[in-house]
Amino acid sequence: MRNLFLLSFQYRDPLAARISAGGWHVSSARRKDRLKGRFLSSHALTALVDLREAVDEGLAAIAELANLDENRGIAILALADEGKESDIAAKCYDAGATHFLDISNPHANLEQAINFAYRYVENVLGAGEATDDFNMLLAQIGEQWSFSKSSLSQNWISENLKSAMPEVDFNAYPVTGIYRTMSDNERARVRGAMGRLRTGAKQAAVAYVRGGNKVIQHLHDSGKRIHGRLERVTENEKDLGWAGRDLASGLRNGSAAKNWMRSRFANGHSLGLIMFGIKNFATINAAYGRVIGDEIMRRIGQRLIAKTTDYSIEKCLVARMDGQNFVVAMTLDETDEDGVQSCISQAEKLLNQVFDPISVEARDIGLVARAGVAVSDGPVDETLLIRRATLALAEAMGSDALPLKISSSSDNNILVEQQLEAELLHAIERGDITIALQPQIKVATGQLTGAEALARWNHPKLGFLGAATLFSVAERANLLDLLSSHIHKLALKTAAHWPESLSFLRLSINVTAGDLANVEFVTDMMQKIEKAGFDPMRTTLEITESALIDDITRAAERLAELRAQGLQIAIDDFGTGYSSLSYLKNLPLDYLKIDSGLTGDISGSPKDQVVVKSIIDMAHSLDLSVIAEGVETEAQLTTLAEQGCEYFQGFLRSGPISAEEFEIYALRSD
Repeated sequence: MRNLFLLSFQYRDPLAARISAGGWHVSSARRKDRLKGRFLSSHALTALVDLREAVDEGLAAIAELANLDENRGIAILALADEGKESDIAAKCYDAGATHFLDISNPHANLEQAINFAYRYVENVLGAGEATDDFNMLLAQIGEQWSFSKSSLSQNWISENLKSAMPEVDFNAYPVTGIYRTMSDNERARVRGAMGRLRTGAKQAAVAYVRGGNKVIQHLHDSGKRIHGRLERVTENEKDLGWAGRDLASGLRNGSAAKNWMRSRFANGHSLGLIMFGIKNFATINAAYGRVIGDEIMRRIGQRLIAKTTDYSIEKCLVARMDGQNFVVAMTLDETDEDGVQSCISQAEKLLNQVFDPISVEARDIGLVARAGVAVSDGPVDETLLIRRATLALAEAMGSDALPLKISSSSDNNILVEQQLEAELLHAIERGDITIALQPQIKVATGQLTGAEALARWNHPKLGFLGAATLFSVAERANLLDLLSSHIHKLALKTAAHWPESLSFLRLSINVTAGDLANVEFVTDMMQKIEKAGFDPMRTTLEITESALIDDITRAAERLAELRAQGLQIAIDDFGTGYSSLSYLKNLPLDYLKIDSGLTGDISGSPKDQVVVKSIIDMAHSLDLSVIAEGVETEAQLTTLAEQGCEYFQGFLRSGPISAEEFEIYALRSD
């Protein structure tokens, strides 16, 4: 029976009954007085605060609970009605809530939200992933133990643990030996942690001092066995406490990572930084909700820890920086060249081993991971190294073919990191933002049918910078809406100047979430098209799924208005993660674009081909045409033709080219 503390000013009794029916032991209150004492006496690590009809009192209660001893790893789930106060979620998080649920949302799942809050507690307290395979992997390295719940003859102690405790005779004390050096108080804490397992918890943890050093013992009940893992906490780590933890993943957070890097630089170490990003995380998070997104972050964090256990905390730190970005920082003892290669090898290994699909609630969620690598070379601080890795990751995120990007330490890259944000507005005004066009071609005949407009920054010193870097800079500089509008105008103006002989070609332009959220979006787009003098019936808007999530009904209405005026609509990057079929059913669409990640696999196994074929057949059943992105080989094109795909784009025929080069290409094709 798991403990939960409930504070609800108006709905205590029905809420308590509902939560109790889910297997929780609920301690409930209707008033905020003596809140801390009531919470502590409940022996709960999960609190639910219901702010309905009492927002101010609820926020004060959240703040009071959040100020309790942070070592407890408390989860605070705020329950509110966003329809009555639109910014209530932000206020709850600012007050100290770790989780939020809008109970007015028809898809709100209270039981699921409570379970994820409880998982957060388990994770902060040091939980490992609940599988035997995971624990056996950890057992190969480090101070581990495991014993069977049914047979004392099946106990196991790792050689590392035996070596670390030579004073203990594990043959004589195979189960209790690890605890024989503890004080009475420490053993009592271990018994308490074991008690949590006996009452149904899958994970628990207890901290104690061994040989003058603090350690944390992580416990896990896999059903048939109890597993234990000892984590040594260094002096530097002691000062961080749990305040240095990321709430969702349980890893160190960005602040803790910077402190770790700063201390290594101060001691004269060179560092390598690997920044990982989940390219399709926005789609996953939007399609399945924040709690599922948090669970994905937690699982990735555990996998990264499992795959870096051969490094000590002095040598390697795993952290979650922000959003979907993770970082692995390593001290380097090799020469600069070997250090770069070491980071590349580690990045490639982690990309291959960590980012496999994750199963959540019986659904396998695919991950599209990218990595950026930066290595310190000469005078550098942690902020600059992080920005270099972030920039490299942005380039990798924008690439269809290369999952890994290496940042050099040249002066030019330092200039990019420090000045691009300040330069972007002037670049727009000077006309440094240009349009590249990637041809779109009919599969059956090879005939050119149109082009997708892609943004490029023609930097006077750095040359052409790709769209991923450009939009990343624009987002940080708060210029995303301005940049998107500028690109639309430029693309339409470019296409309007195509010669009469190319009047059959279509233009595809990308639309952002900010564009769709703009109440004047339809009017603004039609004015741009009219001013450019381009035919709206030759215009296609390409929209990623993540741009539709905030208000799909309103997005559908605005897209329908544009479609009624002759424009066509495409769903871009379909298949990057969890693609919602409801979008295809409910939105006014003309095209579905298959992501390059799927196209790249189409000439592989029969299963890969079946996946793409099923997407094409589904699109056709909904009267949608299909465009395949990232086509690079004749084998891929042949398979697409056999499966009925109508259009494609990719380096097999042409990558993105300048407006002038496109006209030459088009006239020759014509």
